Amino acid sequence: MPGDGNMLDVLSTMLTEFTSRNDQALPSSRGTGVSVFEAYQAPVISIKKYFARLDKYFFTSDECYVISVILIDRLINRHPGLYLTSFNVHRLLATAVVVSAKMRDDCYYSNKYYSSVAGIRLSELNYLELRFLVLLDFDLHVGLDEFCKYIHQISMQYGPIVGQSQKYVLMAEKLIEEVCDDIYSHNTTQQGTDDEDMDTDDEGEGEGEGEG
Repeated sequence: MPGDGNMLDVLSTMLTEFTSRNDQALPSSRGTGVSVFEAYQAPVISIKKYFARLDKYFFTSDECYVISVILIDRLINRHPGLYLTSFNVHRLLATAVVVSAKMRDDCYYSNKYYSSVAGIRLSELNYLELRFLVLLDFDLHVGLDEFCKYIHQISMQYGPIVGQSQKYVLMAEKLIEEVCDDIYSHNTTQQGTDDEDMDTDDEGEGEGEGEG
């Protein structure tokens, strides 16, 4: 269902920034990376409006959108020649959301419906979905730690995230706090052990001097 917070705005801002930066930096926005996702012409619709269209008619969750972006990020990291550009970002986004919806949401629709919303032919969407899965080696799992860290990162860089979407930021902050507490507890325990070892060594040296 459409989100009640500003998660889509934050994700759209991030994707738009990456895409604009790559469009300016690369000699040619086409022919870079996995060509199957590249359109012959860059779509006129902005990333923000395209994302809003998917959100309006896909009826999926904010979690699904975050996972979609994480999977796109994972795909790019595994294929260094792939860059987000104005020629591929829409297809990558639509494909990732379709994959994430089927994996994450209890209710999802047919590719025929998704293709009509995304503005992609059914046969092409089927192929893009398959290629997306293969290029990721079907590694679609996103753990809670990874999810929360990603939320925290985008909130710091592109946020703030507000509204109902803010609950994910709070989850991330709580998880980070727990990790920090665990690290502090471990370091404290380790320091105590080291101090005990030093005391034992000092006692041993003292006994040796007394015997001499």
